[in-house]
Amino acid sequence: MIKKITITLFLLTTICFAKAQLEYSKWVFGQNAGLDFTNSPPTTFTNVSNDVSTSAISDNSGTLLFYTNGMGVLNKNHVGMANGSGLLGGPSSGAMQSIIVKKPSSPNLYYIFTLASGGYTSGLCYSVVDMNLAAGLGSVTVKNATVYTPTCEKQVAVSHCNGKDVWILSHEFNSNNFRAYLLTANGLNTTPVISSIGEVVGTHGYNAAGFMKISPDGKKLAVSTASATPPASLNPGGFYLFDFDAATGVISNSLTLLTAGGTFNAKTGGLEFSADGTKLYGTATSNTTSIFYQWDVCAASPSAIIASQYSVNMNGSFIGGMQRGIDNKIYVATSGLQSLAVINSPNMSGAACNFVFSGISLAPKISYSGLCYFTVPYTKPAPQQFSASVACNVVSYSPSIATFSSGCSTVPYPPSGYVWDFGEPSSGAANSSTISNPQHSYANAGTYTVSLIMQNPCSNDTVTKVVTITTIGPAPAVSGPTAICKGDRYTYSATGGSTFAWSNGANTTSVALSPTQTSAYTVSATANGCTVSKTFTVTVNPCVGINAFSAEAPVKAYPNPFDDTFTIESLTDGDIEISTLEGKLIYKTKITEGQNQLNTSELSKGVYILKLSSKAGEWRGKVVKSE
Repeated sequence: MIKKITITLFLLTTICFAKAQLEYSKWVFGQNAGLDFTNSPPTTFTNVSNDVSTSAISDNSGTLLFYTNGMGVLNKNHVGMANGSGLLGGPSSGAMQSIIVKKPSSPNLYYIFTLASGGYTSGLCYSVVDMNLAAGLGSVTVKNATVYTPTCEKQVAVSHCNGKDVWILSHEFNSNNFRAYLLTANGLNTTPVISSIGEVVGTHGYNAAGFMKISPDGKKLAVSTASATPPASLNPGGFYLFDFDAATGVISNSLTLLTAGGTFNAKTGGLEFSADGTKLYGTATSNTTSIFYQWDVCAASPSAIIASQYSVNMNGSFIGGMQRGIDNKIYVATSGLQSLAVINSPNMSGAACNFVFSGISLAPKISYSGLCYFTVPYTKPAPQQFSASVACNVVSYSPSIATFSSGCSTVPYPPSGYVWDFGEPSSGAANSSTISNPQHSYANAGTYTVSLIMQNPCSNDTVTKVVTITTIGPAPAVSGPTAICKGDRYTYSATGGSTFAWSNGANTTSVALSPTQTSAYTVSATANGCTVSKTFTVTVNPCVGINAFSAEAPVKAYPNPFDDTFTIESLTDGDIEISTLEGKLIYKTKITEGQNQLNTSELSKGVYILKLSSKAGEWRGKVVKSE
């Protein structure tokens, strides 16, 4: 009796992106201000030494390692790091003068990317911190290595979609060229990916300043540019949205959200995306007031994105840089005040985002126009899962399309290919498949670990399931010769099922096969709802000469004529006798089913009678010894 099959499923995925991001839990900014996001809500901490916006980095448990304002590096004790003074970042470089990026695959090396004020001279530089030095307090080992010059005063770092490497993006001065540099385990690749798109930036005065931010799904790049001063007509500045490819570093599809000079001459403009990637926020500041903006970047069309603009005039209050915290709230700098503004529900539209001007106290410390900026830890979409539909021992597999809940795209990087392993090596070539929806028949009861590798431009994802098959039906048996002569045609019959399916398309109990070369065939037998497959190989031999036996005989003898060796290929065990034409027995031996090699070197040249005797009968034929 054939029993049902049970299947136990376990899901194993290779996701390394869903970290708590505690390395970004300590903020240092403004006039000696600090926030600790290991607490909820975040709390202030003191003893920091800083006078502008910074970049700070902690370890995986949230313990502060060091921070920098782009001009000097301070260790966790708020003391200058060895060789850490004299970095070439500027104190007013768009409030994004430094970003700290951990070197991929390194537990102790960190890169500090700095921008000079205006970027006119030193441009984009990097320094390297080794935290293994100075008894764990760190030392700067490489300082002010020039990447390129001149630059604008804006940069952003985002994880490559492989989850290992990091893109560093900046903008050339007096150009429309974006540059994307890739930091890998081998260091910084100094050959950039250049995207020439959008406005020419850096033509005059403040126009070099601004911000750059990338959405958590790695798909959108937002840029703000300050108005040229004087006059704004040289370059009005504004807010711009682009598409970004976290696999290639290419920037495309420019969209002007707002021309700041058309509203008022904005000096700066903070930017940040909501945690779900659907909303973009911005700030613009004039000599008299600030304006707070929101856009729905997932609106149906470019014109709809522009039309989705929601704004609030701050009426004399000044707000600047923005940064999303690890609590997914967005914090906004309030220049000269002892507090920060907070967007409490940034995923929501319009007033529902709950913007609070005095959202969190910094007293007695003071906020300036910038905050603390970090690498965007690209949120990789969850890998597609797959289902297993069981019909007895036959399992049909199908990957399901996973919906990515962040950003505007449901599948930011759909698989470009599939590689299946059904966990049954004994099934040979049938154990693997590269189609999206394969089916596999298991020959034996047991536990099988099935894996699916989903290939994509970023990094392959692997999902596995454990399939347990308890009992299956009897395996089919096939009768027929396993070795034939080229040109012969034999009937092969299957048993063990009520219906059969052959790999040559036949659905009968028996098939006639006449392969011209050695070939593998599969027959699937179905009984009581269970289907079991068997693969067998038919070896095709040249069989030179005339067969000694009739086509109905279960034996072949070749070559014929022969010299000193002779092959007997039989479907049964038996006795072989070689006699002269007069009936004199001169050779006798036993053979087994399959191929048997006979040494006939003792026979003289001539014609002989060959006889096979077995339980199934006797067969005779003539053979010729040629030499």
